Amino acid sequence: MNIKPSDKTIKQLLLSGKQFVIPRFQREYSWEKKNYQEFIEDMIDSLHIENGVISHDQYFLGTMLFIGDIAEVSDKEISVVDGQQRLTTITILFSAISDKFRLLNEEGLSSQLFKYVMTKDDDDNDVRILKSKSHYPFFAYYIQDLDKSNPTEPNSEEEICIKETYDYFSNILNEQSLKKMLERKHGKDIIDTLSLIDILKAVRDQVLNSTIIVISTKDEKQANKIFEILNAKGKRLAHIDLIKNKIFEVLNQKEPADFAEETWNDIKSTLHSGNESIGLATFYRHYWISKYSKTPSTKLYDTFIKSKLSKNQDQCKQFLKDMLQNAKYYMQIINPKLEDYDNRKEYAWLVQSLKNLINDFNIVQVRVALLALFDVKNQELISTKKFKSTILYLDRFHYAYNTVLALRPNKLETIYSKFAIALRKSTSKDETNQIIDGKLIKPLEAIYPKEDSFCEKFVKMFYSKKDTSSNIKTRYAINMLNCFYSQKELFESDGSIEHLYPESNGGISLNIGNLILLEVKINNDAGQIEYKEKTTKYYPQSQYKWINSFIKDHPDWNEKDIEDRASMMAETFYNFILRPEKAAPEGTAVDPQI
Repeated sequence: MNIKPSDKTIKQLLLSGKQFVIPRFQREYSWEKKNYQEFIEDMIDSLHIENGVISHDQYFLGTMLFIGDIAEVSDKEISVVDGQQRLTTITILFSAISDKFRLLNEEGLSSQLFKYVMTKDDDDNDVRILKSKSHYPFFAYYIQDLDKSNPTEPNSEEEICIKETYDYFSNILNEQSLKKMLERKHGKDIIDTLSLIDILKAVRDQVLNSTIIVISTKDEKQANKIFEILNAKGKRLAHIDLIKNKIFEVLNQKEPADFAEETWNDIKSTLHSGNESIGLATFYRHYWISKYSKTPSTKLYDTFIKSKLSKNQDQCKQFLKDMLQNAKYYMQIINPKLEDYDNRKEYAWLVQSLKNLINDFNIVQVRVALLALFDVKNQELISTKKFKSTILYLDRFHYAYNTVLALRPNKLETIYSKFAIALRKSTSKDETNQIIDGKLIKPLEAIYPKEDSFCEKFVKMFYSKKDTSSNIKTRYAINMLNCFYSQKELFESDGSIEHLYPESNGGISLNIGNLILLEVKINNDAGQIEYKEKTTKYYPQSQYKWINSFIKDHPDWNEKDIEDRASMMAETFYNFILRPEKAAPEGTAVDPQI
């Protein structure tokens, strides 16, 4: 390999006259508090104090990998392949120390230190020593601007991370904090004699004089290979960063447009477009096991490398396009809203079911199956009727399996992965139907909770003013029962849980057998008065069929009635809502004949 290793100090590196550019394949700045906290603590802990004088000591910062020759005059730009997290952190720290010097009226020290953040070219133009597309312009304004004259708020995970790092350094670089950290090693008497300026200068010098091993090469492929060796073997990078590196290596054409970088950024933007942002690694794994193979997180990179996708430009390009499309599906799944379907009322059931599955039941594994279902729907390889019945089936199944019986969902990932991979290979609606029935419904039916197990748990459910997990599953049951008795598929928008026997009595009054759905206003008006008065004065005002039929059949109400009704509700729910048929449901959420 044509590589040039050498040892340098951070000072020598930053004063080399080079601009260090973070390449497109590199991960974003992502150091967490424990990382930058450890960094500054190591710097401070390395300081040497003798005869009242504080100075730096030896410290090794590890290896950094670059494309380009730092010693060669012609190479003005040097690509940072490995080391960007440390260089970014050092730049942030120097910016924070420089700002502290200014606050202490040490303008000379401030501007002198800032030359390691910003430099000048031959035409006296400002040049950022560290440059990255991903964090521009926030990094430039917030960190690399001496005067901080254009303040801006962070609007991405990387920008938030940069700000949090700067704020942490800024907060810790005060006299009290610094001396407290130094006291642990040197004692209070010695530290009291030191000034804040002397300590800040020592921290500055400690970083500048820290040593690194520089590995540089002119060959990009060679650099990428070294990068993989340094990181894959030591597991220092997440699999998604290594996969990104490989994709960008394969799709290396940057002109007239950098397809890989643009599409990758579009995927990231899509995953941050909803109320709930999703990490790229989380999405990628769900996408991968939904289309290619069930793979543990630790093996995703190895699996990708072994696939044809990492070797063929056309396939790799299509892979990125497909990732972007699936990222859009993913956000529709985890952030369901009617606006995604042009506010068409016929999709209201879908939004409701997705909110149940994703938000209320918190089922992560089902996303794998849903991704494939959205894919075949987009390709018109599934009828609207089958699409609807399948998702409603998943909604009801997970309510019984996970929410009521609290069974572990881990085994479901294998079922969903096998189903999703098969479904994505479908070429017709008939084939789609067969795959759904054979690879999704059939294995789920084999583990579907039995009636006695379900009812045993159901009758113990309750609802109270406290926001508990029980409230979620109980609210769902009451809403579904109300839909059943009113022959509707959508939950009432103004529905509120009513305790027939006053909630203030506690105990059994909280049980599901004592609950029904009522309009919010009527519920509030009824308050905590006794049952008799509510049935004559308030309940008849309701437009809900369920409560109107209920009060006709129950002129009186007591604790024994609550227990009997809970059992009846459990049986009704299981047989007429969960299990109206023993095969995959082909209709709507309820059977209008019941």
